[in-house]
Amino acid sequence: MSDPSIEARLAKLERQIAALSDELTLLRAELRGAEPPTSSAAPVLREEPARSAATARAALTGQDVERLLGRYGMLILAVLAAVAAVGTFLSWAISHGYIVLGPAARIAVGLIAAAGIAAWGLHLRPRERSFGSSMLGLALVMVLVCAYAAGAAFQLVPAWVAFAASAALSWALAIFAHRENDEPLWCVGFGGAAAAPFVTSDESGGVYLLAAYATTLLLASCYAVRGRSWVIAWRVFYAASAILVLTGAFDARAGSTPAFIAAYAVPFIVAAAGVLPSAPASHSRGALRWMAVIALIASAMNGFAQPAAVWERWSLLLAMLAGFGAWMLLIDIAATTPQSSIFAEHAGSAPILDWFDAALLPVFFALRALGAATILAHVAPLTAAFAVVLALFASRRPVSSARDASAFAAVLFAIGTIGELHLESPLARISAAIVVALATFAMHRAKPSLSWLAMGVGITIIAALACVDALLQRPAYVFTPFATNASAAALVMTLGLVAVRRFWRELRVATRTAMGTRDEWRYAGFARGLVVAVTRAPWVWVFVWALIELAMAFSPSTSTLLLVAYFAATAVTCVAAGRVRRKPRTRQAGLALGVTAAVTAVYGASTYFDFGARIVAYLVTSAFLLGIAYWYRRPGSEVVTS
Repeated sequence: MSDPSIEARLAKLERQIAALSDELTLLRAELRGAEPPTSSAAPVLREEPARSAATARAALTGQDVERLLGRYGMLILAVLAAVAAVGTFLSWAISHGYIVLGPAARIAVGLIAAAGIAAWGLHLRPRERSFGSSMLGLALVMVLVCAYAAGAAFQLVPAWVAFAASAALSWALAIFAHRENDEPLWCVGFGGAAAAPFVTSDESGGVYLLAAYATTLLLASCYAVRGRSWVIAWRVFYAASAILVLTGAFDARAGSTPAFIAAYAVPFIVAAAGVLPSAPASHSRGALRWMAVIALIASAMNGFAQPAAVWERWSLLLAMLAGFGAWMLLIDIAATTPQSSIFAEHAGSAPILDWFDAALLPVFFALRALGAATILAHVAPLTAAFAVVLALFASRRPVSSARDASAFAAVLFAIGTIGELHLESPLARISAAIVVALATFAMHRAKPSLSWLAMGVGITIIAALACVDALLQRPAYVFTPFATNASAAALVMTLGLVAVRRFWRELRVATRTAMGTRDEWRYAGFARGLVVAVTRAPWVWVFVWALIELAMAFSPSTSTLLLVAYFAATAVTCVAAGRVRRKPRTRQAGLALGVTAAVTAVYGASTYFDFGARIVAYLVTSAFLLGIAYWYRRPGSEVVTS
C-alpha cells in the first residue's frame, strides 16, 4: 500500500472524528436548552470550561424529568388506566347485575380488545420496537385481567383453571421478553399483571389464590430478568413484589393462621426458586434482602396476637422458625455474591450491608419466632439454637464484616439464653457467663473475629462487675471469708481469667488475623493495651476479691487488722516480684501498698484497735516495711529498670 493511500485513510478517519464531534456538540446543546452551533469542518479537540457538578445537575434536571415522564410516566399511567378500565367495567357489571351481556360475553369482549391491541403491537414492533412491545405487554395484561375475573369474580371457571391460565400467560410473557431481551415489554406486562388482582377482585378470590398468583408471577418475572441488569425492570419488580405480598398479608390479618402463612411464605419461595438462581450478581443480594424485608413486614402485619387453637399456635411458631432458617440458608448460599442493594447495583464491600444481612435480619426473624413461642414453657433452648446456628454461619465465613456481624448476633442470643434460664445464685450466673465468655474466646481462636474478642471481653467485664456486686451484697461481719456462694463465684471468675491468660498467645495470633488488611500501626496501641490487661487481670481480680472478703470479715476491728497484714504482705510480694522480673511498675505498686498498710494501721489504731491490736498492727507493718527497706538499702541492690 502506497503512502497516498495511508494519507487518504487518515483524512477519512479525521472526517469521521469531526462528524462524531459535531454530534456530541449538538447533544450538549440540546441538553443545555441552547441553540445548536453550526457544524464545524474539523474536530473540536478542546473541551468546554468545566462546570461544577451542581450546575450540571441543574441543567439536566428539566430535560431528565421531561424524558422520564414522557417515556415512562405516560406509559405507566396509560397501562394502569387501561387495566383499570377493563377491571372497572367487569366489576361494575358484577355489582349492578346488568343482563345486556352475560359474564361470558363480557370476558369475550375483554379478550377481543386484548387481541386487537396485541395485533397492533405486533404490527408496530418491527418499526417501533419499544412502543410496540409496550402495546403487546398491555394486551397480555388485559388477558390476565380477564382470566383472573373469570375465576375470582364471575366464577365462570374454577379458580384453579383461572390460575393455571394466568400462570401460563405470565410464563409466556416472561419467556418472550427474555428471548427478545425486551425491557419495556417486561415492564408493561409484569406491572400490569401485578395490578390485575386489584382492579378485578371483589374479595372473593381469597388469600390463597392471591398468594399462588403472586408466586407464579414473581417467579416468571425472575426468569425473564435472568442475566439482565435492567434497572427499570428491577425497580418494577421490587415495587410489585412488595404490593402483592403485603396485600396478601393484610388480607390474612383477620383470617386463619394458614392464610397468613401462605402470604408469609411467598417471598421465601420467590427468593429461593426465583431470585437465587436467576438474578444477576449485580442484583442478587439486594433482591434477596428485599424479599426478607417484606417478609418481616408481612409478619409484623399479623401482629403479636396468638391464635386460640393449639395447632394454629404451633403452625405459627414453625412458620416463624422456618423463616429464620430460610434466611440463614439463603444468605449462606449467596455469601460469595458481591454486595448490592435496591438503590445501588454495586455496593463494594459495604460492611453495613453485611451487618444488615448477617446480624440485623437474623435477629428480627428470631425475635418474631420468640414472639410466637408462647406455647413453649421455656424458650432458652430456642435462643441457644439461634446462637448455635449463627455461630456456625460465622465459622463458614472468611475474616470479614459478615463474620463479625453473625458472631455478634450469636453472642447476643447466648447472653439471652443465660437470661432465659433465670439463674438465682451468683455462682450459677457467673459460671454461665464465664462459660459463654470462654466459648467466644475459643471461637475467636478457631475462627478469628473482632466480634468474638470484643463480646468475650465485654461479657468478662460484666461478669466481674456482677461478682463484685454479689460480694458486696452480703451482710458485713456475719460470714466466714472465702466460704460463701459469692466467694465460689469469685473463684470461678478467677479460673476464667487464668484460662484466658493461659491461652493468650494463641488469642494474640487470632487477634492479628482478625484485623485483616488493616495496617499494623493502626491497632498496635490497642494490641499492647489488650496484652497488658489480659496479663494483669487475674492478679488484679484476686487482689480485689481478697480485699472485699477481708474488709467484711468478722468485725470492724478484726477486718481492719487483717487488711493491715494483707496490704503489707502484698506490698512485699509486689516489690519482690518486681525485683526478680525487673518490672519497675510492679515495684512501685508494692511501695504504694506499703504506704497503704501503714495508713490503714494508723487508722485502725485510732478507730477500732484496743491496746493489743495496736501493737500487733504496728509490728506487722513494721516487719514488712523493714524488709522492703532492707532490699532497697543493701549493697548492690540498686533499682534496675526494664
